[in-house]
Amino acid sequence: MQETTNINGRYVTSELLGGGGMAQVFLARDEVLERDVAIKVLRGQYAEDEEFVERFRREALGVASLSHPNIVQVYDRGVSEDGRYYIAMEYVPGGTLKDRIVRNGPLSPDTASAVAVQIADALGAAHERGLIHRDVKPQNVLVTASGDVKVADFGIARAAAADVISRTSAVLGTARYMSPEQAMGREVGPPGDLYSLGVVLYEMLTGEVPFEADTPVAVSMKHVNEPPRAPREIRGEVPEELEAVVLKLLAKDPGARYASAAALVADLDLVADGLAPVGQTGREAQTEPLRPASGVPVPGGRGPRRRLSRILIPLALLALMGAAGWGLLGTPNLGEIVGSLEGVTDRARAEAEEIDRAVSPSDVKVPDVEGLDESAARKRLDEAGLGT
Repeated sequence: MQETTNINGRYVTSELLGGGGMAQVFLARDEVLERDVAIKVLRGQYAEDEEFVERFRREALGVASLSHPNIVQVYDRGVSEDGRYYIAMEYVPGGTLKDRIVRNGPLSPDTASAVAVQIADALGAAHERGLIHRDVKPQNVLVTASGDVKVADFGIARAAAADVISRTSAVLGTARYMSPEQAMGREVGPPGDLYSLGVVLYEMLTGEVPFEADTPVAVSMKHVNEPPRAPREIRGEVPEELEAVVLKLLAKDPGARYASAAALVADLDLVADGLAPVGQTGREAQTEPLRPASGVPVPGGRGPRRRLSRILIPLALLALMGAAGWGLLGTPNLGEIVGSLEGVTDRARAEAEEIDRAVSPSDVKVPDVEGLDESAARKRLDEAGLGT
């Protein structure tokens, strides 16, 4: 039984839900408003680190400025009497999208498309406020009891405005879902989040991610240089129109992807109605290595929000089973994912732990390898201690 802790005479923690390299997340009771909340507490060893504290503060301020049904809401932030920094946020008792895929395999194309619409709506709302998520992955998508989804863990998100933190070349995120430009340590804008959503949609449809390798750096190199396998080659029931949307999202060049989350939602709506997407798509966008981008597209408005209650019955049932998905929160480091999910099978837990081991350490600085052949690129990576 987890020992209870009272934070500032208001939040009484009851159990540890999970944690990552920077913070731990506890289930707590808000004694003032009489509701359950999730309390994210910065680990003690980082309380004196100005960069970590600033990152933590920016997360709270950035997400608190957002009000959207598909984004986990932040209620409060502060410093406890014993000097611990915390964020109080909405508690979503359901599991994660990753948990759902591990348990039951790929989603139906209709369900996957509808989930992608809600994630895109959430990202569009953030992009309009200049906030880039930078770590979009199914572990960071929580499922509610009604079957809707909410995007969580803006722990490594950055406001687009230039500052010391946003200019760093440190690569933050999870390699399997990382855009080519992020993998190369370049500036990441809305198209980077949409690329990561493309990987999530690919996984929802096929049960697989487009690129696998022995190390995170090797995976990142594949994102930069190799075309993905077409989803229909893995699962023939994926509609051609939906495959075209996925491949456009996975374009190497940010300028070849959707210009905004709203444009993506518009195409997904067309596909849901049995129509062809408007956006130009093609395999050629996947085969060209990343080229220097001329600029970051201006994000557009959000598309209409879709209810998933009728078509996400498996996700709603999973949520009602009480699988806790909060282990993923507080994970700004490369590849840290949930280590414990209540109600998850031993097989799912073992897979999560295997992924966790495979994609550490945390902040990886990747040298620029653009324009180099494979041999030269590997040599430069070896010299940087990032052997592939």
